[in-house]
Amino acid sequence: MEHSGESDDATNSVAKGASSFANMYDTHVDEVYRFVHRRCRDHALAEDITQETFMAAMRRTDDQPEITIGWLLTVARNRLLDVMRRQSRYEGKLRLVGVAQTTGHDTALAERLRVEGALGELSVDYRLVLTLHYIDGLTVPALAEHLNRSVKSIEGLVTRARRELRAKLDERVDGESAEAGGSDG
Repeated sequence: MEHSGESDDATNSVAKGASSFANMYDTHVDEVYRFVHRRCRDHALAEDITQETFMAAMRRTDDQPEITIGWLLTVARNRLLDVMRRQSRYEGKLRLVGVAQTTGHDTALAERLRVEGALGELSVDYRLVLTLHYIDGLTVPALAEHLNRSVKSIEGLVTRARRELRAKLDERVDGESAEAGGSDG
């Protein structure tokens, strides 16, 4: 009978872990979904990435009892970036074979892909702070709270991230101009 007490402790521990995961899921699932959906505007894709994010969190709960919203959003963003990179490569291949025609919509998409590509070249911290601030509309104090950093630290991070993004966008414009000029000759 004594060994059943040990078994009960293990069962209680599993139940507590499942309960804390369920609470974390209930608390953050809507925020993670909205975060992804704002970036991709695709309900099914946003649901898939949200699900993948929480599956990663479930696998991680053994290693780390406290999973923060910042960690969840970083995982979701990384998964979305992976999908967008694959999609961008596919669209690039289509353009190479002349399938895509240039329209106003294509120009807007090209600009969006250019910005997303430049964002993809930034460090994780820079990408996270820029997307949370400019796309999700979080204020600097809210960012500081979400990321467990001081307001001054976040202000500096946003400034450096903006500067780096501007430099990456300028590099892309210069690179595209050089490619366009080089293809004539």
